[in-house]
Amino acid sequence: ATGRAPLTIREVMTPNPVRVAPDTSVEEAVQLMRENQISSVLVEPGADGQWAIMTQKDVISRILHANRTPHEVRTDEVATKPLFTLPGDTSLNECVEQMLKRNIRRIVVAQDDQPVGIVSDTDIFRLVEELGFKRLYF
Repeated sequence: ATGRAPLTIREVMTPNPVRVAPDTSVEEAVQLMRENQISSVLVEPGADGQWAIMTQKDVISRILHANRTPHEVRTDEVATKPLFTLPGDTSLNECVEQMLKRNIRRIVVAQDDQPVGIVSDTDIFRLVEELGFKRLYF
C-alpha cells in the first residue's frame, strides 16, 4: 500500500459542467454538446426547482425514437430528473457502485445543492488506463 487515501470524485471530476436553461431547445443543446464534445448537459431548475441532466440517450429515446422535432422540444421536457448527485468527498469506489446500482453512466458532483462537476464512466476508464487498477483502491 502506498499510504495514499482513496481517490475522491472531486479529484477526477470535470469541473463546471455545461448547463442550459430549461427552455433551451433540444436542438440548441445538442449543438452545444457537439461543440464541447460532451455527451450530456445539465438543465438548470425550472418552475419545479429541480436540476436535471439531458444525455445523448435521452435525445435518442425521447426525441428520435418518439418522432419528435428537436427544435420544438425544450430540454426540460426530455431531461432526466430528479438529478442524482454525490458530494465531492465521495470515494471513486462508492461512485462506481452508485453508477452500477442506478444503471447510469455519469454522476453529478454537488456542493451546497449546486452542481460543481461531473464524473462519467469514460473519466473512470481513462483513470484506470493511466493509473492501473491497484492504484484506484477497488
